[in-house]
Amino acid sequence: MQTIFLIILAAVSAVHLVSLFFSREKLQAVTKILLIPLILAVYISRSPAVFVPVVLALLFGWAGDIFLLKIDDIRFFRLGLASFLLGHICYIIAIFHFTLPFNMPVFAISAVVAAILGFCAYRLVRPTKEMIIPAAIYEIVLLSASVCALQLFLAKGAPSGAFIFAGSLCFLVSDTLLAYFTFGARPKYGQFLVMLTYISAQLCLALGFASLGI
Repeated sequence: MQTIFLIILAAVSAVHLVSLFFSREKLQAVTKILLIPLILAVYISRSPAVFVPVVLALLFGWAGDIFLLKIDDIRFFRLGLASFLLGHICYIIAIFHFTLPFNMPVFAISAVVAAILGFCAYRLVRPTKEMIIPAAIYEIVLLSASVCALQLFLAKGAPSGAFIFAGSLCFLVSDTLLAYFTFGARPKYGQFLVMLTYISAQLCLALGFASLGI
């Protein structure tokens, strides 16, 4: 079943990504809503046991996808941001479960690097006044997830740790691009890049946690 779910996910992802270039809004919406349930199915089919924080993280991501279908409405944008924020917190909880104790020298260095990246992302995105604090909180949680994912990679190695760390980095790229295109220019290829990295992020995280045997 796990192979079947991966094939279906690949097909739906391909249709969704292609539809972004042709302004097929209904097709985009339908395929986007199907992505996370399929990734969740991949996770459940590949994992010997289901870990609740991972399931919750994916479900919050699904809610975020639905809210962001109306991304131009600030209320739905905030709801989407809150949903993904809760999802990242769930991923951090899941990562902590398998990582402690931390490698403190690496943690200190990666925290400094994350702070620099966060500052650069803020300068790049330049959120509106009303979104500065929500965006800053979200960025801190997102970067914290990557710092923790690096610790898990050091603790568990490949494939699980590598998948999870790669997923966290893809999320960084995806969400930074989304914020940049939301508050700034919106090139035609923008949504394609956002969704390509987003799908990669969620799938890598699901595969990584499934590889941990939970």
